Amino acid sequence: MLFQKFLQPLKYILQAPDKQLRAEFAHACNYWLKVPENKLIILRDMAQMFHYSFLLGIPAAHTVFGVSRTINAACFLLVRGMMRARSLNNPESLKVCIEHVLEMHWGQGLEIYWRDNYICPSFDEYKDMAKRKVGGGLMFDIAPMQLLSDNKVDLSRLTRILAQYFQIRDDYCNLCQEQYSKEKGYCEDLTEGKFSFPIIHAVTSHPNDRQ
Repeated sequence: MLFQKFLQPLKYILQAPDKQLRAEFAHACNYWLKVPENKLIILRDMAQMFHYSFLLGIPAAHTVFGVSRTINAACFLLVRGMMRARSLNNPESLKVCIEHVLEMHWGQGLEIYWRDNYICPSFDEYKDMAKRKVGGGLMFDIAPMQLLSDNKVDLSRLTRILAQYFQIRDDYCNLCQEQYSKEKGYCEDLTEGKFSFPIIHAVTSHPNDRQ
């Protein structure tokens, strides 16, 4: 019972809408990579553990459970994910996981920094953010799979292109698609103060408009 209370912030954040994009992408890539099912289960568990810390869309867990409990639960989940990486019995698995988790945090950190400091990024900066935040997540799923596969083709360029596409599409749908409004609230990116792709386009197209 006490352990369940300890994990309440994690259970809470699972209510956030999640498109399962990365899971579907990894499943599609396994058509080429042919990772055995028993190893794929471990990889899915790892991806979910790390992914949960990035879910947004409902009031932040720390506003419900407090900063200390939320940070403690998040750190617990990160370490559990690293332990799962070790269970793959590949000396490189933990290294590549940490590398791409850092990329994800770097990308999300850029987005948060721009929002909190009212800085409109350039399109090149935006693309770099998407490459790190979304592309880092995609590579987090794919890189460990390739360690267990005979197929070593470089998929980094594919993930960069898809990362930009997914980020731009998500930003656009957030403003225009009714389903997004139902799941996450009307124009959530505007409410959050985020510099999404349409906002960057509007700001850079009218640099002298201060309204």
